[in-house]
Parts: sequence; C-alpha cells; structure tokens
Amino acid sequence: MIRIQHNSGHSTLLRLGLACLVMLTAQSGPAAEALRILKENCMRCHGAEKRKGGLAMDTRDSLLKGGDSGMVVNLDTPGKSLLLNLLHPDADPHMPPKKQLSEAEIESIETWVEAGAKWDPEALAGLPATRSLTWQPLPVNYQPVGAMEVSPGGSRLAVGRGSRLVLFDLAEGGVTNRTEIKASLDVMQSLAWHPDETLLASGGFRRVVIWDIQSGGKEKVVRQGLVGRITAMCFVDQGKQLVIAESVPTLSGRLLVLNTSNWDTVREIRAHSDAIYDLALSPDGRTLCSSSADKLAHLWEVGSWKSLGTLEGHTDYVMASAFNPSGDRVATVSSDSTVKVWETGTRKQISTFSDAGSSLAIMGIHWTLDPASDKAGKDADWIITASEDSKPRLFTNLVLHDGTQRSTGAKMRTWQAAPAASTTLSFSPATKQVFAGDISGGITIWDTGGKLVKTIE
Repeated sequence: MIRIQHNSGHSTLLRLGLACLVMLTAQSGPAAEALRILKENCMRCHGAEKRKGGLAMDTRDSLLKGGDSGMVVNLDTPGKSLLLNLLHPDADPHMPPKKQLSEAEIESIETWVEAGAKWDPEALAGLPATRSLTWQPLPVNYQPVGAMEVSPGGSRLAVGRGSRLVLFDLAEGGVTNRTEIKASLDVMQSLAWHPDETLLASGGFRRVVIWDIQSGGKEKVVRQGLVGRITAMCFVDQGKQLVIAESVPTLSGRLLVLNTSNWDTVREIRAHSDAIYDLALSPDGRTLCSSSADKLAHLWEVGSWKSLGTLEGHTDYVMASAFNPSGDRVATVSSDSTVKVWETGTRKQISTFSDAGSSLAIMGIHWTLDPASDKAGKDADWIITASEDSKPRLFTNLVLHDGTQRSTGAKMRTWQAAPAASTTLSFSPATKQVFAGDISGGITIWDTGGKLVKTIE
C-alpha cells in the first residue's frame, strides 16, 4: 500500500499497485477512446438524467437524435457535425464549457465520427481497453507488504513483499523457516491459499499466478480478459472455484469466478463502482463479503452468486471485513477509522466502535473467539484490527445498539505499535499469533496477549 492524497483532502493507505511502475502504450480502438473522452468530459451534463439542452449522449440512439439545437452528429457529412465544431478553441458556445480538449482528444472524436460513430458499450461500462505493457523493475527500496495470508491449517504464512513471494513456516516463537519462491513482475496485491495448501494464488496487475507449493513453480498464469488490478482473491466451494476481485480505481470492481479444473472464467459480476479491497468468506462457505472504495460492502450467495444485499454506513473506503465464528454477523473496517458490525441475515447495523484517539484508516480485521478463554458464544468475541497508525487494537465485550448510535461499542486495548504503518493483517489459530505487514516491507508478530514477539525486516 502507498500513501496518496485524495480529492476529499485526507490521506490514507490504499492498495498497492495504484502507483504500479509500468509503462503503458495505448492500443485502444477509436470507439473506446472517443467514448472515454466523451464520458469524462460531456456525459455528466448530457446523460439520461440531466439531459442539458435536451441532449443525452449515453446511447448511440440518443446522441444521433440530438437535442434542442437539433442534430449534433451528422453521419452524412461528418465534418459539419455540431459536436465537432463546438470542441475547437474559438467555438461559441464552447464545449466542454470550462475546459479545452487537447488536439489529440479532438482528433480521436473526429476520427470516430468519420468512421460512423460506432458504439462500444464496454467502454461506457467503465472497463478500459487493454493496453500493452513494458515492465520496469521496482526500486530496490520499494518493497511494501501488499498481501499476507495464513494457510488454512495455520502452519504457514505467505507474504507478498514487493514483487517477491515469501513463505514462512510458523511456530509459537515466530517463524522456523523462510522460503522465497520467485519474483513476480508486479507488486503482489492479493494472495489466496487453496484449502489443501498445495496451491497458492497471487494477484497483481492483469494477472493471476497459481503457484505449486511443493515445486515452487507456476502451475498456471491467468491473463485472459483481465484489464485491471487483482486486489483480492478467495477460494470457495472447497477449492473448486477461485473468486478474484479485479479493480479499475474509480471505475469498476468486478468479481470473476474461475473454475479451478481449467482456470476458465465461468461467471462475471459487476459488484462495485470502484476498487474492491477485500473478500471474506463466511465460516460455512456460503456467503462472500466484498469491501470496496465505493464506501460499501456487499454480501453474495456462493454458488448462485445472487446478491444478498448491501452494507451501507461507512463514510469512506471500506478496506476489509470479517465474519464472526458462527457466521451470523460480519464486521467491516474503513478509512473512516470505524469498525461496524452487521447482522448478515437482516443486514442491520448493530454496533459501531473505534479508537477516539485515532482518525487514521483501519486496514485489516480478524474476528475469532478469545484464544485465551474456554468460553464460547457472543460473549467471547475477539476482534483484532490493524491500522494506518501501526497500532493493533483488540476489541472485546461488544455492545449492541441501534445502528445510528455512535458509541464506544466495545472494550478496547491498544497493542504495541509496529515499526511502520500497517498494510495487512492475518492470524494463525494454530500458533495463536497475529501478523501485520507494513509499508516498509516489515512483518511484525504479536502473541494473543498483545506482546510483540518479533519483527522481520
């Protein structure tokens, strides 16, 4: 993750790869490029809802129909099209009113009109055209932890550190063995263990790599149809399917369901209107929760992929989520520095809590039963979070209340800080350890009592 400034005026940690060091050479078609320009500069005022001047440009039929001033695109004599005339610097009136398009942008629209103003629905749906890549090595001092995942059995830890994939064998005292499999081309932004732990999936920019853990080699590289960054992944249906979250920031968050027998895509879901940061699977494997920069979390029925509803209440990016052990509740964390708890069946918000002393983003969450207690049930809730301020926080004794009420909501304990801002969080039930990766590439380990066990540089 990297720290960048947002339009809202605050800074937060965002998923790695938003500043991925690649050089892009545009190879998009004329329709996609022209529609992209029109969408960014014209369709806010000339869309289905606003129709300024009686003109809507969101479909080919409405564009050719024109507006109050008549026809704007003339396919018989394209050069005389009103749309083209209004784009030039000396036009009166001038479009867009407060901006001058570049010569290249005007030329793209002219070429498109002259070719018959062909339509590309995919371009308007928010997905950019695929472009060729020339990869450049990451700087030596840029090796943040972009992804971290404990194996299903809890005995191994996979870490994406910069473009490298590193495996650790876990023990109560920390780690006993470290293996670096291979370097990828891109910053690793997501990891997912197969349930039998023989395979590990890693995601970066426009590619998913399936690693054979025993040999350390690549079993499969999935590229077909990918146009964005793979920001989260999760194996479902006992490992028979892999769900990947493909993100194009500010435009699209898609869920793609892959059949692991041949790694073909069998389902596509337009899940969010912005990047997806996390996928969490319920303990019974029936429900998936997606967390997004569009300030929403969404519940999905695994298998049918039917929407089970939206969790709406955060005022900033939803960074991660976690189900409780019984699966009847789910917690979400956000850049708004709060933790919110929801009933999965009703989607009702039943608790909100945070550290009043911190206004920084919460980046990760894990929900389990108190590892130091024999108690079971809701009184034994044990929620740990990792924050941009590098301090893990433990929340217990949840207080239920009306979702609109803001309160402490839980008993909180702050643990010793990691050396740098946290980017990821994971937990091993086998060794009873909490792990956080950070912006500098470090991995910090705590025991469940909050004692800092070790930091791995």
